[in-house]
Amino acid sequence: MTDVIVTVPVTSGEEDRLFGRYVDSFIERCAQELAKACEDAPFLMVRSDPSLGGAVKVVIFQEPNAANAFSQGWTQARRRWTQGAA
Repeated sequence: MTDVIVTVPVTSGEEDRLFGRYVDSFIERCAQELAKACEDAPFLMVRSDPSLGGAVKVVIFQEPNAANAFSQGWTQARRRWTQGAA
């Protein structure tokens, strides 16, 4: 099984908190379904790497469909947040 890596730049404390809330809600929504597909490994792993503009979140999946759903959902959540912050 090949890991699927999603890299997410996070630029501020508020965006970092939004990311954390999004990860929590994604896990809650998808945990049962994704756990069935990956019984021998965690379906999602997250690590933070420092960068010049804040941090980069590296999200690692075992399933491409889960990575795709996560990426699409994060894009929508971030778009709503930026539009609300503007």
